Amino acid sequence: MKVTRNQIRKMISSLLLESSDSHRCLDGRIVPHDSEDCYLDICARIEDAEHARNTSSGGTATRVYYNGILADLRKKKRRLAKSFE
Repeated sequence: MKVTRNQIRKMISSLLLESSDSHRCLDGRIVPHDSEDCYLDICARIEDAEHARNTSSGGTATRVYYNGILADLRKKKRRLAKSFE
């Protein structure tokens, strides 16, 4: 069976995504989980989630959802910030 380049690229992409040492940025790039690119992506995600949370009305399930996401993102940001100090 002959494997095309496109199929090989898809296999490689799926292997990279399964790797625990990688982070997928919002633009689709795969970067190491402890890189500056990862840190900058997490910061952008926090900014975006804060905006989405602040535009929803208080006491809604959407606001609670974003608060949970923000807590996790901030934890990742603090972990990454320690490695850059």
